[in-house]
Amino acid sequence: MIRQKTKIDITLIFFCALAAVILFTNLGNIYLWQDEATTAVLAKNTLEFGVPRAFDGTNLITTIYSDACMYKGWRYAPWLQFYITALSFRLFGVNTFAARFPFAILGVASIALCYLLSQRLFHNRRVSRFSAAFMLFSAPFFLYMRQCRWYALAIFFTLWLLISYLDLIEKKRFSAWGFMLSAVFLFHSNYAIFFPVFGAVCFHYIIFHIKNEGKVELKKALRYLLLIIMLTAPFFIFFTNLECRGQMTFLRTKGHLEFYIRVLNKYLFPLAFLFLSLSVFSFFKKRVFPILGQRLDRPRLWLLPVVFIFTVVFFVFLAEERQLRYIIHLLPLSCILMSLLVAGWMKLNVIAASLIFIIVCFTNSFHTGSPFAMKLWIPLADIAYELSHDYDGPVEGIVEFLKKNADPGDTVKLIMGDYAVIFYTDLKVDNRDFLTESFPEWIVVRNGWVSFENLNTRYRRRIEAEYQRIELDYPDIMWENRPDPGYHKFKTVTEWPNVVVYKRR
Repeated sequence: MIRQKTKIDITLIFFCALAAVILFTNLGNIYLWQDEATTAVLAKNTLEFGVPRAFDGTNLITTIYSDACMYKGWRYAPWLQFYITALSFRLFGVNTFAARFPFAILGVASIALCYLLSQRLFHNRRVSRFSAAFMLFSAPFFLYMRQCRWYALAIFFTLWLLISYLDLIEKKRFSAWGFMLSAVFLFHSNYAIFFPVFGAVCFHYIIFHIKNEGKVELKKALRYLLLIIMLTAPFFIFFTNLECRGQMTFLRTKGHLEFYIRVLNKYLFPLAFLFLSLSVFSFFKKRVFPILGQRLDRPRLWLLPVVFIFTVVFFVFLAEERQLRYIIHLLPLSCILMSLLVAGWMKLNVIAASLIFIIVCFTNSFHTGSPFAMKLWIPLADIAYELSHDYDGPVEGIVEFLKKNADPGDTVKLIMGDYAVIFYTDLKVDNRDFLTESFPEWIVVRNGWVSFENLNTRYRRRIEAEYQRIELDYPDIMWENRPDPGYHKFKTVTEWPNVVVYKRR
C-alpha cells in the first residue's frame, strides 16, 4: 500500500472544533437523569471517601446489592467513570456541567480517533474524512457523548484498542503499552463491552496473524494477555452483579436479535444503504473495484465486521437487557464502513455520491428502509434546537422547588429522580417503594411510575388529608431525559400532566 505523508489534516481540526461546539454548548442545561445522577452521586462520594460508596451517611443508592455497596464501594459497574467525574468535580465544582465535561472531551477526542482508525485501515484521507463526518453529525454521537456515563469511555477506548492492535501487528514501538492500557481502561469503563471487543481482537489475531508469528512474538503476546488478565480479573470477581447476564431462552434470544438488528439499522448502520451499494457495485464492479484505487488488505478489512459480530452475539445471547447503549461503541465502526461504501459511489459518479452522502449523513431516509421515507427526520435540526433553547423537565422542577421551599434536614419521598435530588440537594431522600407507607415532610408521586390513584386507599386518603397538593409548571414525563434516540426530548414537552408535590401541613 502507498501511504500518504503524515501531516495535519485541516479538515480533521475543523471537525474536532465543530464537535466541541456541538458537545459543549448548553451542556449543563438539562438536569441529570437517573443513570447520570447515579454516576454523579457516586463520584461525589468518591471525592469524600476515596471509593464510590453507595451510602454517604445520609442517603443510600439502592440496588439489590445495596448492603455490599454501602461502604466497600459500588459493585454494579466498574469505577473509572466515577473517578473521572470526581476529578472534574474537584476541578470545576459539583454541578451538571462538570459532571458531563470529561465525557464530552472524550467525545471530541473520539472524532479524531475515528479518523485515525479509518486512516490506519485504508490509508485514504477521503474515507477518513467521511468517517469523521458521519460520526460528528449522527444523533447518537450528540446524545451519548453529552452524558455523565460510561458511553464516551466505551467509544474512546474501543477505538484506541483497535488502533493499538494494528500498531502491535506492525510491531511499532510502544504499541504493546498502548494495547494493554487501552484494553484495561476499556474493561474499567464497561466490562460487558470489553469482553466482545477484546475477544474479537484475539479471534482476529488467531485467524489472520498467529501463523506468521515466531515463537518469540507469541511469547510476547501471551505476556501481554497475562498482564491484562492480572489487571482485570480481580476486579471482575469483585463486581458480583453481572449486568450482562440472562437466561438463554428462545423467545428472549429472538427478541434480542430482532432488537439489535432494528436499532443497528435505525441509528448506526442503515441496511438499505448497504444493500443498495452492494447491488450497484456488483453491476458496475469493473468501475468500482478496487474501491480505493488500490488492493485492500483483507485481514484489516475483516477487523470491523468481526467486532460487530462478536458484540451482537454477546449481547443477544448473554445480556438480560437490550439497549442501544450496549452497542454504542459500534458507532464509529459503522461510520467507517459507511465511508468505504461512499468511496465506492465516488468512483461511479461524484454528484450521485455527494447526494447519497447528504441523505445518509443528515437524514433518516436510508435508516427507515427507504430514501423516500414518509416520516423524514433531520437530526441536525433537532440538535440545533436543543443547543439554542432551554429545556424544562420534571427533575429540574422538583429540585428547584425543594431548594427554595424545603428546610435543612427535611425528608422527601420519591422514586425516579431520587438520585438527582441526592446530588443537587442536601435533603434526606426516602426512595423506598410506595407500598411502604411513610409520611415525611415532602412526597412526590411520579405518575409515570406510581400513579397516585393506584396507591393504597388508606395511604392516599392520609396524604390528601395531611398534605397540601402543589402542582409545578413542569411536565411529569417518565424521565428528565434519556440519550436513547427513540425517547430523547429535544424540546420541553407541553400538553402533559404536571409534576405534583405534596407538602406536609
